[in-house]
Amino acid sequence: MADKFEQWPADVDFGVLGDLIGYAIRRAQIGIYKDFDASVTRLTPPLFAALVLIDANPGINQSRLGQIMGTNRAAMMALLDRLAAMKLVRRVPSASDKRANELQLTDLGQKRLASASAEVAAHDARIAGNLTAAELKTLRHLLKKF
Repeated sequence: MADKFEQWPADVDFGVLGDLIGYAIRRAQIGIYKDFDASVTRLTPPLFAALVLIDANPGINQSRLGQIMGTNRAAMMALLDRLAAMKLVRRVPSASDKRANELQLTDLGQKRLASASAEVAAHDARIAGNLTAAELKTLRHLLKKF
């Protein structure tokens, strides 16, 4: 998998950064993204998240998906264009709102989500390997407070 990301080198004085929760989260995110990139074939975390959310929320539209993912309109359009070019997602005119498109996974998208889910599960178990079940539960609870 990814080269081990040295989270907090002992020979570096991090000054005030060592006390900042945002900095600690960002350093953890870098390591997590590196492992994800090495573990999951042809998908980034945002692409995977979009596939999961589209699959779990039938009929979701582009605007709502962007809100949930915290992505601006232009970035969401680019992400969906990429998924459509990969033939994983299709846009379907909404029956209830002619101005909106609903998003659906293609058959290929469903297959890719299934295989990526297994890759992501292995990645997640690996990055959480130093934590106990109780620590994981606490971490998830605390992160949801942000």
